[in-house]
Amino acid sequence: MKKLSFIAMLLMGAILSMNAQNETQALRYSQYFPFGTARYAAQGGAIGALGADLTSMVTNPAGLAFYRSSEFSVTPSFYWVDTRSDFMGSVTEDSEFRFNLASMGMVTAMTTNQKGGISGAAFGFGYNTLANFNKSTYTRGINDNSSLLDDFTWHANADPGNLSPYYEQLAFDTYLMPYDSTAGVFWHDMQLDGYGQQLDRTTREYGYIGEYSFAGAVNISNFLYFGATFGIHAVRYYEDIYHTETDHDDHVLDFDSFRFREFNSTRGWGLTGRLGMILRPIHMLRIGASVHLPTYYWLTDEKYTDMNSFWDSGSGIPETFEGSPNGIYDYELQTPLRVDANASLILFKLATISVGYEYVDYGSAKLDAYDYNFYDENTQISQDLRAVNNFMAGAELRFGTFYLRGGAQYYSSPYTETRNNAESFVYSAGLGVRTKMVYFDVSYSYSSKTDVYGMYSYEPGFNEVSINEITGNNVMFTVGYKF
Repeated sequence: MKKLSFIAMLLMGAILSMNAQNETQALRYSQYFPFGTARYAAQGGAIGALGADLTSMVTNPAGLAFYRSSEFSVTPSFYWVDTRSDFMGSVTEDSEFRFNLASMGMVTAMTTNQKGGISGAAFGFGYNTLANFNKSTYTRGINDNSSLLDDFTWHANADPGNLSPYYEQLAFDTYLMPYDSTAGVFWHDMQLDGYGQQLDRTTREYGYIGEYSFAGAVNISNFLYFGATFGIHAVRYYEDIYHTETDHDDHVLDFDSFRFREFNSTRGWGLTGRLGMILRPIHMLRIGASVHLPTYYWLTDEKYTDMNSFWDSGSGIPETFEGSPNGIYDYELQTPLRVDANASLILFKLATISVGYEYVDYGSAKLDAYDYNFYDENTQISQDLRAVNNFMAGAELRFGTFYLRGGAQYYSSPYTETRNNAESFVYSAGLGVRTKMVYFDVSYSYSSKTDVYGMYSYEPGFNEVSINEITGNNVMFTVGYKF
């Protein structure tokens, strides 16, 4: 059953957490960082033109045409994220560790041995992780500036007759936000006795975007290579927030503490496709380009919140717990078109050098639903998000059957607001051993970025934020068999 109040909160942008705003949701499911194989990751994701890798299905499918034999590979990943949160000068740390299936699949290749025309073809199917949402953040500090209850009161006073059952109604029912019938306003204790309460906030996120790919490619005269992929996306995202404020020095009359919990989830699936081409003008040079069509998602969001209030002994106010209804809403998302370009230089059988470029306009993402047109939300997305230019580079050295690899990636910030400079850097390295029948690759990737995390709006246009430094670590192992 659809909850109309939930739709209003979710879709009209009156959600307390900046991370739940429409533009953030659109960005979350539009940003892809393929895990791929250890060979791909170690070279900074720059080997789109080099080809002959399972990751070609989600980067440049024309690369499948470089296969000369059939192959099966699987890549498990050990992924952990460390978060350092700075709030009001108080620094806390948290971490999250997960096992992940980075990729798995098979490619069937055939050659014709013709000098002209179609010289070979390949078909593949597999799974690739495109995004990993696993992260845990703990924020703590003395808040002399505001309270989460400020967010609830200004929303309540803006529309007193329509309290959200997910936010303001909970604060009212737990005696944290009483109504002054004489003044005609909602208020809370910290507005009278002053701020300075201790804030503790834990946010746990987990989930992924995975693609099941079906791809094919042809080799024309060992000069021109074409490929195409049809992809089915699976989306899982879960967010659990626990927000506590405590009157640690007992300066607020009667009030002891409150705890607010918010649970959000998104589940769904999508369809996409991509086209790729690689040109080999000379034996040692490969130049490639690919177009990634928009992904069309069908998504379902669920929301649940609850709130506890605790009071000083002798206050006469009972400890109270209230929970919201379960909110469910179905909607659609169209992600942006993306364009990639890659080039690889092959230095005999000694080394390869690869570079890559990606263009994505995140502001072109569109939300839609059968019962709502999202005009205002899509306008806001186009204003808050922008086009980006991302760059990759990687190299490989060969010593007989042993390979040494390294790479780097730069992702520019997708936000138009310069204060939230969410650019990220990825550095990677790896080793490989390859024989005629089997191969084994290992890679390590390190990523870093700074995120301005908005916890709530204490008045319209002003958010209480923490500055989070996020570092990711990813160890991947690929085992492959040729047949």
